[in-house]
Amino acid sequence: MKKSIAALAAGLVLAAGCSDTIVSNVNSPSSDALKGALSPTDVQTLTLGVLANDRALARETSYLILTAIYARDVYRIDPNEPRYVTETLLGSADPGGFSGSGGWTNGYVTIRAANTLLAKLPTANVPVAQQQATAGFVRTIKALEYYRLLELRDTLGIAMQPQDEAAVGPIICKTTGLNYIAALLDSANADLTAAGAGTKLPLALPSGFTAFGRDYGTVSNIVKFNRGLKGKVDLYRALDHQAAKPALFATAIAELTQALGGAAPGTVSPSTFKTGVYLTFVAGGTENSANPIDDSRIGVNPKAYQALDTINDTRKAKFIDRSTISGNGITTSKNYIGASTANTANLTNPVGILRDEELVLLRAQAYYENGDFVNGNLDLNSVRSFYSATPGALTPVAATNITAARAAVLYEKRYSLFFEGPQRLVDLRAYGQLKAGITAPEGAGDPFNNAFPIPKGEADVRGGRQNLTPVCS
Repeated sequence: MKKSIAALAAGLVLAAGCSDTIVSNVNSPSSDALKGALSPTDVQTLTLGVLANDRALARETSYLILTAIYARDVYRIDPNEPRYVTETLLGSADPGGFSGSGGWTNGYVTIRAANTLLAKLPTANVPVAQQQATAGFVRTIKALEYYRLLELRDTLGIAMQPQDEAAVGPIICKTTGLNYIAALLDSANADLTAAGAGTKLPLALPSGFTAFGRDYGTVSNIVKFNRGLKGKVDLYRALDHQAAKPALFATAIAELTQALGGAAPGTVSPSTFKTGVYLTFVAGGTENSANPIDDSRIGVNPKAYQALDTINDTRKAKFIDRSTISGNGITTSKNYIGASTANTANLTNPVGILRDEELVLLRAQAYYENGDFVNGNLDLNSVRSFYSATPGALTPVAATNITAARAAVLYEKRYSLFFEGPQRLVDLRAYGQLKAGITAPEGAGDPFNNAFPIPKGEADVRGGRQNLTPVCS
C-alpha cells in the first residue's frame, strides 16, 4: 500500500491525444499536477487517473477470472499454469502468489489517487458547483474501489488507506467496511446534491461513462450511479452474516428505485437493461489494456451450462462449443462467447460496472428479502420474460417463500450477469450456497474457497498472519 508519489502519478499521466481512459506507462512522470492550485486540465488528468487505476484492478486475474472460477462458472485450464485449478478448486490460494495476492495493490493505488484529488479539489480553478460535482463523482469511485476489494476478501477484511502515507492502515472487518462504504456513498451524494442536478463535470469522461445510454458527466446521472451502488451495498449490509440489518432492505429498495428513475416494479423497459456504467478496454498500442476474458484457455464450467434452460432461455447465446480442454481432472468443451479468441472484437468488449438490468435484479432481491414477493416477482419476471425464447417459454416465477425466491434470483443473476464480475460469488456467500453438501465438489479435496487471502506483504508489514484478525468498530 505504500507507494511513492512518482508511482502514484504514473497512473495519472494521459497519453497525448486520447479521449478514453488511456494512460502512459512511464516510471518517473512529473508530479506538478499535485502542487499548487489545480487547473481544469489537472482536474481532468487526475480524475481520469483514478478511473484508469480502477480499471487496472478490474483487469486483474483475481477480479474477473478467479472469482468466476470460485463461483463455479468457468475454468481456466493451462498446462503451463496449473494454479488456476490447484489454487482455486483443488486447493487454497497462496498469499504470496498471483492467485492470493492479486486484486489488492491497484485498489489502494486508486484510493490514494482519489484521496490526492479530493484533498486538492478546493484549490481547483473551476466553479464551486463543479468542484462539488467532481468530489461527488470521485468519492463514488473511491467507494466502488473499497467495495471491489471487499468483494474479493469478504470476512477476511480489507485495509483502510490512511492519509499518512507512512502509516499502516488497520485491517477492518466486513461489517465495518460495508458501513464505511455506505457512509462514503452518502457523503458523495451530499456533494452531488449541493452541486445541483444540472451541473456537469469540468472534464470529459471515458466512453464507459458516456456511450452506453446515459451520460454520467452530468450530476443527475451520477446520482443514479451513486444511489444504485448504495442500494447494492445496503442490500448486502442487510444480508451481512456478521451484523445483519434487515431494516436496510427497505432502504435498498428506495435507493435502487431512485437509480432506476423512479420506475415501479416490473416497468423498467428491457431497452434500458444495457444502460449503465462500463469498463472499456484498449487492445495494443502504448497501453495494451485488452479485456482479460479474451483467453483461449478459459472454458465454461459444465455445471453452469447444464443449469441453464438451454431450450427456452435466449441467454444460451452466451455459450458456444469449443475444442475440449482438460487438466488436473477438469474438462470442458463449452466456451463463454466473450472468451473466444477467434473474435478479435472480444479484446475490446466492454464489461458492465453497474447497469440497469442488474439494478432491477437487485431490487427484486431486496423486495424478496423484505417479504414482498409480489413486487419481487414483478421485477424478476420483467428480466426473465425478456430472455424467454417465446412468450411464456420461461415460466414466470411465482415465488411465495424466501427459498423459492432466492433460487430464482440466483438463476436470473447468474445468467444475466455471467462473467461481469464477482456478483455470483457474492450471492453464493450471502446465501451460504458455496460449501460441501450443497455445492458439488470439483474434485477430491475441493476446499470450496469463497474469498482470497490477505496478501503476504500486507501480513508481513503487520507482524505476520497471526496479527490479521479484522477489527470491527
